[in-house]
Amino acid sequence: MSSQRSGTVVEIAAAVAAGEMTASDVIGDAIDRLRSADGTLHVVAHAMFETALEQARSADDAVARGDSLGPLHGVPIGLKDLYDVAGVPTAAGSTILGDTVADTTSTAVQNLEAAGAIVVAKTTMTEFAGATHNDALPMPVNPYDPTRSPAGSSSGSAVAVAAGLLPAALGSDTVTSIRMPAAWNGCVGFKPSYGRVSRHGVFPLAATYDHCGPLTRTVADADLVARVMAGHDPLDVTSRSDPYGDPLDGVAGMRVGWDEVFATERVSSDVAETSRAAIDALATAGAEIVDVTIPLRAEAEGHYYTLLRAEIAAAHRGLWPARRDDYTTSFAGILSAADDVHRDDVVDAHEFRIGFRHAIDRLFENVDALVMPTIAVNAFPLGPPGQGTFDEGTIAFLSFTWLWNLCGAPALSVPWGLDGEGLPNSVQLIAAPGADPTAIAIAAATEAAAPDLPAPPLLS
Repeated sequence: MSSQRSGTVVEIAAAVAAGEMTASDVIGDAIDRLRSADGTLHVVAHAMFETALEQARSADDAVARGDSLGPLHGVPIGLKDLYDVAGVPTAAGSTILGDTVADTTSTAVQNLEAAGAIVVAKTTMTEFAGATHNDALPMPVNPYDPTRSPAGSSSGSAVAVAAGLLPAALGSDTVTSIRMPAAWNGCVGFKPSYGRVSRHGVFPLAATYDHCGPLTRTVADADLVARVMAGHDPLDVTSRSDPYGDPLDGVAGMRVGWDEVFATERVSSDVAETSRAAIDALATAGAEIVDVTIPLRAEAEGHYYTLLRAEIAAAHRGLWPARRDDYTTSFAGILSAADDVHRDDVVDAHEFRIGFRHAIDRLFENVDALVMPTIAVNAFPLGPPGQGTFDEGTIAFLSFTWLWNLCGAPALSVPWGLDGEGLPNSVQLIAAPGADPTAIAIAAATEAAAPDLPAPPLLS
């Protein structure tokens, strides 16, 4: 396998704009990397190579004519295989939808293409963005250790970026599905505020928790890609109409919240040490560290789980139970659990969610951002194929991430070197709902202070 890695989004876009590289060369190199590595890493769900090369030639023609270039002109990108592209199958990690060809292209992808990005492939993912990969399909491989989990559900996107095959790929995040694979494979994962990026043309897991966002190698890349994707969309009534916001310069004077008990209790020593090191680095950069308590987190768990199951059931109303035998045991178990959700519990959960959002708003009156782990442990060993579900134990384990889906806050996972077993460490940064530039600013400061992350061993 080639050890050559892609440049960053910012680097590629600048080089194409300056005429130092052609889009055809950039896209050709990306395709070569994917072809060389996919037999090992299994990140390609559907190749779009020929179309990508045609688009690259058109991009080069635009440069030759002196046409104005978009901010992503010639940048190759992957799409988690639940984003629709007209004329291309959207399987969502399943065999049920394997032959379902989209009629239109999702708004987020349209925005990327309008900015000059070129889609080279759909990336592999867990079945319907659930807890496990369909064992009839190839599963992505963690590039730092093939015996460890690549996480999910945006696993193929994370592995492709972390391994340097692509500079950016799209994911989606309902429970943890951008941030956890970013953390375990060693890249940046950005979940923008709910509604910041349109969900139109994206197969849902749970509609009011689903966030669309990028996985990249740097925070600057995540910011650029998210800015291009963002914007109000009349085809998505939940999309935000407020502007993304101007970039912020540094964290000096920023109030950063730190819940010592939440961030360090029942987590691995590597994770706890990483979170404390990040807090110390931010203090050195001029941030004020403020002790906080994350409100209502114990009460939130049951209500979050109730709505999750109800919304998953709604997303599959046309397929379940009619196609019961075509689902894996894992996802069938998730849908079966949804049968037990009572409408009174759903009403109670919605009421609690409003109260939780108010409590989070009050929290962010006293701080600008929060720091905590992404996940309680680094990548754990692979289990038997097909095992795993969204049960109460899983939800409890993932409490660092889904809380911010419950209230729609922006959050990033940022790499922080390697642990003693050679696995990526990470730290999570969160800002108030709608305050995406604040989340980016604190993530960038964290990235600047983080230990270097060596290239994955599977690249050599």
